[in-house]
Amino acid sequence: MTIPPSAAAPHEPLQAPRTTRGRLRLIGPGIVLALSSVGASDMITTLNSGAEHGLALIWVFTVGILLKFVLSEAVARVQMSGDRSLMSHMSTAGGRLFPVVFLVAELLVGLFFGASVVSVCAMILQSLIPGLPFWPTAIVVLASAMVMLWVGRYGFVEKVMMGFGILMFFGIVALAITTAQGQEAQEIATQTLVPVMPGGSLITVLSLIGGVGGATGILAYSFWIREKAWRGVQWKATIRTDLLISYGVVFVFAVAMTMVGAFLLYGQGFTISDNGAMFAMADSLGASLGGFVRLVFLLSFLAVVYTSVLGGFSGIAYVTADCLRVLRRYPHQDAPGLDMSSKAPEFRIALIYLTICALAIMGTGRPVTLVLIYAAISAFILPVLAIALLVLLNRRGIHETLRNRAPANVLLSVCFLLFGFLAAVQVVESVGGLLA
Repeated sequence: MTIPPSAAAPHEPLQAPRTTRGRLRLIGPGIVLALSSVGASDMITTLNSGAEHGLALIWVFTVGILLKFVLSEAVARVQMSGDRSLMSHMSTAGGRLFPVVFLVAELLVGLFFGASVVSVCAMILQSLIPGLPFWPTAIVVLASAMVMLWVGRYGFVEKVMMGFGILMFFGIVALAITTAQGQEAQEIATQTLVPVMPGGSLITVLSLIGGVGGATGILAYSFWIREKAWRGVQWKATIRTDLLISYGVVFVFAVAMTMVGAFLLYGQGFTISDNGAMFAMADSLGASLGGFVRLVFLLSFLAVVYTSVLGGFSGIAYVTADCLRVLRRYPHQDAPGLDMSSKAPEFRIALIYLTICALAIMGTGRPVTLVLIYAAISAFILPVLAIALLVLLNRRGIHETLRNRAPANVLLSVCFLLFGFLAAVQVVESVGGLLA
């Protein structure tokens, strides 16, 4: 007697839930996506938006979040269209082309990502516990993330991230509510709540649209739902519920941080240029609102950054590993026993690469030339993804309920044009930096 695949994993639901309550009980990959997609740079971006424009640009983040939802939902539909990994699906449309492009981009992202987020985590811990040495603290942060990803199953990593996510969510919402108190905050809200298009700032607005939420997490979402065994058309409603909650969390994050920036910094001509300014802001909060508020800000900041460490490393490792797997075994990447998972040797090779890069870059600093090249190439992840999704989801072989309809084609085309334009702007800036 043949044992069905589901029987080998009895802890997984045998069929997709049919009720909203049942779907809500299963959410998880979307939370991982949300937490891995927002980080220190997103905090700085949203705080500065509030400082410069009050609440007037919340609509910009909303548009950006909607477009990221469109991309993530389309990636999920590709994954549901067949029991293959994302890059394996991609190889059916362009051979080795898409795996090569995404591999190069992810290797460059991985080169710098770990050093930046681990360093920020270490500095936050130093602010919380004065006297902590930087290097041992950074190594502990890096090791904790790598050990969890190396030995832990996806479900364990998901639970850890959800715990930090709860801390982040309530901490940031509490900060927004605290800063919204008083007559001055009410006046700022009244003055700036109406959406505007600031004069002469089209590129700035477009950059904000593309700025909140990451690119790698969108690709990695397909692997996270595979790890949950959400495979097949019957999981479509569950996945959409999961994604709606995911981007709902991102939206609340963006709005809350914009409120904090608006109510604390609007009209003062002050902007947050780097992580050092974030720590100065924490001290300012402590001086004006009390030490507890400073503590909440730093703990929220830590939760934001550490979840981006875990989620970012997981996402980069999955995408890199799948690209390697497909390129090494093409066209036989879907042979029995070669299924993509966190236990695949390519996944662990990617983790080793990320660890080495994080330690090396933290030790030597960030070479300007490499940073500029990384920024230029990684900027093309989203427009390339949009093109791939347009190709994959318009083929006749796709299940009718998963195939693109006209609205999806329009929105994915908008994603391609917008993110392609932003990528071109980034290339121009990078080339200018290299020639300077």
